[in-house]
Amino acid sequence: MKILALQGSPRKKGNTNRVLDEMIKGAEDNGHEIKKYFLNSLDISPCNGCERCAKGKDCQFEDDGAEIINQLADGASVILASPIYFGQMTAQAKTIVDRFYSIFNNPDKKFDGKAAMIFTHAFPDKDIYQPYIKLTEAQPFLNNTELEYIETLEVAGVKEIGDADNAEDDLKKAYDIGQKF
Repeated sequence: MKILALQGSPRKKGNTNRVLDEMIKGAEDNGHEIKKYFLNSLDISPCNGCERCAKGKDCQFEDDGAEIINQLADGASVILASPIYFGQMTAQAKTIVDRFYSIFNNPDKKFDGKAAMIFTHAFPDKDIYQPYIKLTEAQPFLNNTELEYIETLEVAGVKEIGDADNAEDDLKKAYDIGQKF
């Protein structure tokens, strides 16, 4: 199985990336091919709601986002990883998630794979962001894709680069989720 690992943090060596790498390791150890994207380094235009996709046409943007979207439409699975900034995923992550619409809205395309998410944040406990995380699982994944949703891993209390190295239980859980692909 081909899995796209979409890293939404602008920090290439931050906590989100550390946790994502552990999930990737679990999936690789289970025999899957991973393609990792650092979204901050890519040219991804935001969806502008033109509705071209509703007419069975490809998205008007021929950018790095199209490469990701085409692979998802061809059956790739996805891991979306993002820190929570100001109560939500990063702008980098949200931009590609909005482009998922070009598959959902296209009568000639569909998702066919698995999905998981990783959220990291500095807040010391996991209660504060649960409503946002549940909403993000539902929209777009559970309500608007045919992807088999595996799980969301939330890693709390990781503020400084390197804090995730001390989150041993969460790193183990990331590996275990990767094994479910």
